[in-house]
Amino acid sequence: MKTSRQEIQNYFESIFGARPEIKHWAKSKGLPFYLLDEYAFHTVTLFGREILVLLAHEPFENAAKIRKHIDILKKTVDHPILYATGALKSFERKRLIESGVEFVVPGNQLFAPQLGLDLREFYRSRPPEKSVMSPASQALLIAAIIRGWDERYVFRGVDLAGLDQYSKMTTSRAMKEFQSFGLIEPAVNEKSPRWRFVASAKTIWDKALPALQSPVKRAVFSDWPPLIQRAAGLSALSKSSLLEEPPIPVIAFTKEEWDLELRRSGRIEVGQFDHALFEVEIWSYSPDHIRGETCVSVSSESVDPLSLFLSLRDSADDRVQISLDEMMEKIEW
Repeated sequence: MKTSRQEIQNYFESIFGARPEIKHWAKSKGLPFYLLDEYAFHTVTLFGREILVLLAHEPFENAAKIRKHIDILKKTVDHPILYATGALKSFERKRLIESGVEFVVPGNQLFAPQLGLDLREFYRSRPPEKSVMSPASQALLIAAIIRGWDERYVFRGVDLAGLDQYSKMTTSRAMKEFQSFGLIEPAVNEKSPRWRFVASAKTIWDKALPALQSPVKRAVFSDWPPLIQRAAGLSALSKSSLLEEPPIPVIAFTKEEWDLELRRSGRIEVGQFDHALFEVEIWSYSPDHIRGETCVSVSSESVDPLSLFLSLRDSADDRVQISLDEMMEKIEW
């Protein structure tokens, strides 16, 4: 089970009460290929202290091998090195500790003696609230963030939906989810409840990130040009960064939209290597869900940048992570 640098950032903030800075490690370009195949390399800066984090591409296998890799890196790195993965069994944790490997499992464990920290473990019961946001609620939240608001903004659930995209029941559930995640609070106690966001759009985005998921449910391929060609995935990222266009263009549809396209064209999906012309991402909400004026720039030819970020944030490709950083840094919240 892999982890992501966003999960690491959120976990460090929950422990230390300060949000660390996390960046791709520029010096990783000169590392041997066998190390690049094993890890993504990032630096975390917390309270002026720099840490090199090795995000494992694959689940834990061998503590001795990880120890050997860290020893190689220590020849050129002075600061502490943390091994990062999404899950560890108790015997795996024991082997890492016995091998002197410092590690982090976001949301669960941190072992970092070089930082003056003891092992912290959290055995949690099933949370009473949902740990992830539903697709409809996520789409409503992202649309609101992209439109932006000021400190006086007060709204009803239906105000976020716009143009009857969602039913009153769906927006009502979304408000309950937003409130359970601490994103909104009651503004006026009337028959029709009104709400306000508890912070700025950027802060709400950062706070909601652990509960947000990739909108991509699956990917299929077509050997014909679909009627709608809304850029997604690496195609959309290449339009807002220096990343090269992928060899097969990536576009996005909902399941309903794609079913209509299949009926319209009279065609069937093909395999990736069957002369595919397009990779089609099937999304859990409409890739074209943004309506009205926006504060965050959104291209009419591509999916919105926040959903795009969520769809690619767990990529193990360093080039993708650098391009995502580049795209997010351009956003004017």
